[in-house]
Amino acid sequence: MTITRVEKLIYGVENMDLGTRYYRDWGLEEVESGPDHAVFRTRVGQTIELRPAGDSTLPATPDPAGSTLRTAVWGVQDADGLKTMVDAVSADREVREEDGTFLFADESGNGLGLTVAQPVETDVSLMPINVNTIEPRMNDVIDPKAQANPIRIGHVVYAIEMADREKAVGFYLDRLGFRLSDSTKTGGDFMRCGGGHDHHNLFLISRADRNAFDHASFEVENFDMVMMGGKFMKEAGWEPDTAPGRHILGSNYYWYFRNPCGGNTEYFADMDRMDDNWEPRFWEESPGFSIWSLDDASMA
Repeated sequence: MTITRVEKLIYGVENMDLGTRYYRDWGLEEVESGPDHAVFRTRVGQTIELRPAGDSTLPATPDPAGSTLRTAVWGVQDADGLKTMVDAVSADREVREEDGTFLFADESGNGLGLTVAQPVETDVSLMPINVNTIEPRMNDVIDPKAQANPIRIGHVVYAIEMADREKAVGFYLDRLGFRLSDSTKTGGDFMRCGGGHDHHNLFLISRADRNAFDHASFEVENFDMVMMGGKFMKEAGWEPDTAPGRHILGSNYYWYFRNPCGGNTEYFADMDRMDDNWEPRFWEESPGFSIWSLDDASMA
């Protein structure tokens, strides 16, 4: 009964053409695109599905934005574990089944799904680095117009009302088997899947006044691809939400962009990994957003 990863993200989008172009530029494989439906895929087989915001089959959302994430589907390790988890969740909320995915809402009203994970094997080649007399990149120059090709969806982030924090976090920890990595009294709770090692696959940001989707994050190979991917997005006309930097909690490199499908997307690389020996940290005050960030990210 173990969740291993994000399996699918389903957005309700006001401008399908704009949303499709965004994810095309983001560097994902385009599986299908049209006025009423678009599908993109990561290299490990996760999917991003875009539907019109007015689609009556989409679940309700607490997020007041017109375009936003409507359902995050999590992949469970096997069919037996899926059944056990669905039976437990069904005890106190409505669950409906759609093509092998079981859909319901979390404690804050965000749409969730559970399905059997379908991972796809992929090769990840890291760019060799020339240092002193070590010369693995001989006669191999860097492409100045390289586009990112995200490997996977690493995490999903929601803002939740402060009053809902205890029950919202407890639902994921106690009912869905997530594990706590870091908790900040003034910031929120970083949780990882029971079957994963990322510092976080889910982050619930504690807010005083709203429940809303915040961002989805996509892993690329390294710092260079965070920067090259962001440079490509800027040159394609998309607006960054932050400068590039390196987070304190999680330690990953990051660069966030404003997504017309809702919230932000983030390129990330080199996140902390935790196993069963990790003891959650509890912070009275947040240690901050970044170890460092670039004040001028014009990338001219």
